[in-house]
Amino acid sequence: MSYGSREELKDRIRKLTWQYAIYRPESALTIALTLIGTAIGIGLTMLDINPLTWLPWVWLAGGTAAEAAILYTSLTDPKVSQKIVEEMFRQKVKPERITDKELQKQINEALDYRGRIAAIIAQKSENVLKSSLEETLGQIDEWITEMYDLAYRLDEYRKQKATLDKSNARAHERRQQLQLQLKTSQDPAVQRDIQANIDSLNRQIETNQVLQNTMERARLRLDNTVTAMSTIYSQTMLFGAKDIDSGRAQRLSQDIADEVNELGDILEAMNEVYAQTR
Repeated sequence: MSYGSREELKDRIRKLTWQYAIYRPESALTIALTLIGTAIGIGLTMLDINPLTWLPWVWLAGGTAAEAAILYTSLTDPKVSQKIVEEMFRQKVKPERITDKELQKQINEALDYRGRIAAIIAQKSENVLKSSLEETLGQIDEWITEMYDLAYRLDEYRKQKATLDKSNARAHERRQQLQLQLKTSQDPAVQRDIQANIDSLNRQIETNQVLQNTMERARLRLDNTVTAMSTIYSQTMLFGAKDIDSGRAQRLSQDIADEVNELGDILEAMNEVYAQTR
């Protein structure tokens, strides 16, 4: 369910932005008209019907320039990137996929705050502040996406927790047995094998402990994220219509970026732990 690391997420957004730029209606129409116009111009020229032999090149050059302009505006317009993120957001964040009711409730609360914030931004007139807040909304989408990834991982962990606890208990019990056996064994070869098994069990127990600690961090971070989302909503309500509030909007944007980074760090820690268990 995860998009992977933050760099992978950014790469995915860039690729989707390129796809949008190429396949958007204006781009498709420009390419079609350029090809048709160029083809007609060449055909007429070859049949000596069109005395303007340079006309096909005008179509080709004009169409290329127009397409380049469309691509440039698509790739540099923040609203396009925001639209891409929102589409990814709608496709990905589905609380019903999370079975744990507590986690599902947290995601729904975050979505509710997101909707309230979007409604406040929509009511503002077009100015620098509104543009800044719209970019902030895109950050909130990324924030909730990271939050959803975290909740989904935690949900999967809780489904398997009983099995993991049993496995961990067996590992502790087996290690204790082997430690007693090691004390009574006189054969060096047998001692080496026993010690190798003990070392393996130690690694398993340590990995399980790291996983448990990471999941506890995830739970606490989710609790904190919902609280932080509530604070962001309250701050958004305080913004006035004047551009003087842009400074506060920038600080708000930085606060959200910090929250996203915190969630991303925990997700990366989870990836590292799961990689050790494979």
